[in-house]
Amino acid sequence: MAKMDIAEGGVRVRFSAWERLAVWRDEVVVPLAAIRAVERVEAPVGRARGGRAGVLISGVLKVGYWGLGTGVRQLVSVRRGVPALRLEIDRAVAGLRFDEVLVSARNAAELAAALAPSRV
Repeated sequence: MAKMDIAEGGVRVRFSAWERLAVWRDEVVVPLAAIRAVERVEAPVGRARGGRAGVLISGVLKVGYWGLGTGVRQLVSVRRGVPALRLEIDRAVAGLRFDEVLVSARNAAELAAALAPSRV
């Protein structure tokens, strides 16, 4: 499972060895200045929609890029039963190729609480 933390100047997501095959990277850092909205998502598997490039085990797991053809591209690593943190980002400021990050993390509530005050 991906690990998520708040690093200097951004939110860092580090992917496990097998997840790297689906997302084509070891980690991603979203600069704090690029984060538009933060949300804790209780049931994240259903929040990744649209075309995909990644791994899907229906109703259980989604890892990769979702939203192809929908206008909102998501970097996703979610599991059933594990809450997620959803970051809506400004792609131009972040210099990334997606508009949202949706990652399951057991500490999603703590991360959301730590990030939310800076988004108000």
